[in-house]
Amino acid sequence: MRLCTFNVNSIRQREEIVKNLINEYKIDIICMQEIKTEEVNFPKFDDMHCIIHGQKKLNGVATCSVFEIEKYQKGFEGELSEARFIYALINGIHIINIYAPLGDNYGERFEYKIYFYNKLFEFLKNFDLQKDKILICGDFNISHTELDVWDEEIWEGEVTHLPEERAILSKFLDIGFIDIIRKKYPNEKVFSFYDYRGAAVYKNEGLRLDYILVTKPLFDKFKDVEILTAIRRKRKPTPSDHVPVVAEFDI
Repeated sequence: MRLCTFNVNSIRQREEIVKNLINEYKIDIICMQEIKTEEVNFPKFDDMHCIIHGQKKLNGVATCSVFEIEKYQKGFEGELSEARFIYALINGIHIINIYAPLGDNYGERFEYKIYFYNKLFEFLKNFDLQKDKILICGDFNISHTELDVWDEEIWEGEVTHLPEERAILSKFLDIGFIDIIRKKYPNEKVFSFYDYRGAAVYKNEGLRLDYILVTKPLFDKFKDVEILTAIRRKRKPTPSDHVPVVAEFDI
């Protein structure tokens, strides 16, 4: 089974990229963030069942699967009025697709971000983290360690790399989730976001904001993960500022 997480930064502008990605990499499940459209305008994906939780021009998440979606939940208390969360049970895996708030430097949006994650941890109490196959993926808007920013000195004290934000990611690991990208690249700077400005992707000046976290029962089925930076470097069709991340499991 191959699962992709991808902040598309507008599905209507990246439809061709997403369809090519699904076909070329034989994606079985794709979790998209920042789709920026309502469900009525979401494109069709052949042979895939899609759960869309969108809103006009902003935010939005969608989970599409070649497998039957056994059950799902659009939204939860932590997102308030913004479309940022989908839960789906697919192929025996509890998949949570999130587009976390960006936040700000200790203002109202920072408080919203903390609230969002606190409610997400409450939602996780519905599961047995030791026994259930759980996967959380998406744009977390957190750069966890110095390996997740291109320049630690520049990013120290900046949004996504604030101490309280970094502690959120640490809490996921403390309660039993495994960061599969960091398992593959334990000591390497790898990024999933590159600003459009300054030719950042060509200078490898990026951040890792996109994650796939899994519980131990699912990690036992983990085979590989790949960050598809080449897609971000293509000039046409115009790419998202985020990079697709593809994980493979022996399921």
